[in-house]
Amino acid sequence: MESIIVNIRFFAYIIYGNTPGAFINLFILYIKKLANFKLANPLAMPVSPLLLTSDDRSISSELRPPLRTSSKLRSLLPALMERNEQKILALILVLGLLLRVWISFFSGLPNMHRDSYEYYSQADTLLAGGYTNYFPNGYPLIVALAKSIPRAGTAALLLWLNIILSTLTIYFTYDIAKRILGGITPALLAAFIIAVFPSQINCVRWLTTEVPSAFFLLGAYFFYYRKRYWLSGLFFGLAAVIRTNIAPVFILLLLAELIFLKKINFKVLLGGLLPLLLIASYCYGKTGSFSVSGNTYINILYAVTASGGKVDYHLGDKHPEINTTGKALQMYVDHLKDSPGEFIKQRLANLWELWGCPSSADGGRGMGSRILLLTGNLFMVILGLTGWWKNRKVFAISILLLPFLVVTPLHTLLIAIPRYAYPVEPFMILLAAWTLTFWRLCPAPLYKHRAYR
Repeated sequence: MESIIVNIRFFAYIIYGNTPGAFINLFILYIKKLANFKLANPLAMPVSPLLLTSDDRSISSELRPPLRTSSKLRSLLPALMERNEQKILALILVLGLLLRVWISFFSGLPNMHRDSYEYYSQADTLLAGGYTNYFPNGYPLIVALAKSIPRAGTAALLLWLNIILSTLTIYFTYDIAKRILGGITPALLAAFIIAVFPSQINCVRWLTTEVPSAFFLLGAYFFYYRKRYWLSGLFFGLAAVIRTNIAPVFILLLLAELIFLKKINFKVLLGGLLPLLLIASYCYGKTGSFSVSGNTYINILYAVTASGGKVDYHLGDKHPEINTTGKALQMYVDHLKDSPGEFIKQRLANLWELWGCPSSADGGRGMGSRILLLTGNLFMVILGLTGWWKNRKVFAISILLLPFLVVTPLHTLLIAIPRYAYPVEPFMILLAAWTLTFWRLCPAPLYKHRAYR
């Protein structure tokens, strides 16, 4: 607990240069003033004014916990924050941009992943007027557009696209946090963490689907909180045609709205279905199969042997008779029935690969990288789940956990690669930023908050 408080104070000290402890208390005071929010008891939870009822705002200020700050400093805080917020945000964005440029062009690390070659191949097929129904064709379509630009290096264009999208993800994180997590402090903290988070930087150099899918998924939430539901749905759909494992997120969001808010958000639903239907229809016209991706059966087949970082990618060649999703699923179920103990060990190994200490990837991942990933994963899981638990009855915050709830069980059951968690990381960092900001003030939640509407 003390280390968390020290980290928060250190962050404040970096920004303001003096009296870090006082500024943390002043941050909390200013957030309450912005939200016009008075605590019902010393254990109450500060949240955005969007989440409060009129009853919450009318509670006597006599019950507010005392803040040991001087009246002079308290009066200076609003002007100080307003004057420096945009400057701090600009510095964070520039820092994030520079780190992403460095990792992409100056680190000497490779850009082409094993899957990148298949994306390039599918892009060439699209440019030739055909269609390959294997990986979802959302990212191959982006590659095809880059290839169609004359006298432009495709790889360089795609890297710059990754850099821009990843930098915009930092801004999305800041804006979402400021709207729903209680003010400027968690917003700047979340943006800073995203800007320097190792895995968020490292994946930018890879020409794979992680960065675009994370951008569109977080962008969908960005527009959702702004009540731009058509755009939110469209971004959900674009994320899904790039990585189909993301598609259940917006379905779960719609179900959550139906259950807790008693409404059906048709704008998000139709906006999300539009890209999926367009891709599936084009696939049907070219191949006769109404599908967004055609690699489902091979992923299920690989899952039979998948155990953390150990996957037999030649299993399809060993079993050419397993050529449909139904046959692959039957083989998977048979493996569960025949070897339940081994099956459970494999699933636990996948979970550890995804959110624990990943494997060496056949020597491609050093011990330093593995420890760094483990540290980041523990940070996100422990602090992120804590933030969710403290806000589990606040609709606008609790829905941040949906990507985690979709990706984690899916890849625990199938194949787990650390980069598969990349689109989920901004959401866990948002929840972790709430925990870092408010944990000291909020040892227990107060459930008087209405859902975001």
